[in-house]
Amino acid sequence: MKQIFLTALIAATATLTGLISKVETASAADFSWNSSWTQPTIYSESQTGFKDTPFQKFVQQESVYLTNSGQFKLDPSQLKLKSDYDVSVYFINEGASYRNQLAFNATGTTNKSGLIFKDASCDGVGCMMGGGINALKFGDGVDIGNVAGGTQLDFFLKANGLNSSNGNIFGTQTASNADRLQHAVAYAYNNYIILAFEDLYGGLHASGIDSATGKSNQNSDRDFNDLVVVLDIGEANVKALIGASVPEPSVTLSIFAVGAVGMFGLRRRQTRTSN
Repeated sequence: MKQIFLTALIAATATLTGLISKVETASAADFSWNSSWTQPTIYSESQTGFKDTPFQKFVQQESVYLTNSGQFKLDPSQLKLKSDYDVSVYFINEGASYRNQLAFNATGTTNKSGLIFKDASCDGVGCMMGGGINALKFGDGVDIGNVAGGTQLDFFLKANGLNSSNGNIFGTQTASNADRLQHAVAYAYNNYIILAFEDLYGGLHASGIDSATGKSNQNSDRDFNDLVVVLDIGEANVKALIGASVPEPSVTLSIFAVGAVGMFGLRRRQTRTSN
């Protein structure tokens, strides 16, 4: 009798776990880009006190292939807060020809979404890709407000979103990306999270039509430097994420600078277009 009860309990638990998992997955998958979003207030470093300089060394070199999240300290799809915090996002650099946009989605205890950067491009000394107009400056930040513990944070890049309403949307949840490839990598440093994106559809140097989706591959260099930001989610939350992760032995602090496995001389970028 006890064995029958135990078996039934395990089965019920498995069923409940599956249902919860489906709900959580659906919440992330239900994200949709709102074209009516407006740019929230952008604060400069002089206003926030944040310093971008320590993070610039982690910006991945242009056209240097970066392997996927097995080498990284954190899984960008598991950015779940343990405790309440007023979350901010800071612009570090970008190496994109596109005029990309960045948004967030919070699901769980807190449920909200919104735009972070309407035009995530920069111009000037130190920028990886010049040509931005009304561009972001290093360290510019946006406050997305209080996010309660137990909330999952996901981030989404809309490729060339400033110029095209039909740009591909790539998020921290790999399974939700149209090409089913990873488009974000994450790392913990100095009690912050570094988050970096790849904005081109398809596998490394893939061209032609993706038979699985009918979308065009874009000869991606998979360098994950098309937008690099820093998340301030609070020291306690960063430490909790580190404790929950299982890093590979090869992890180092220089992953974005020297974590590549190959060098490709041809730059894949066309001239940046203006809005």
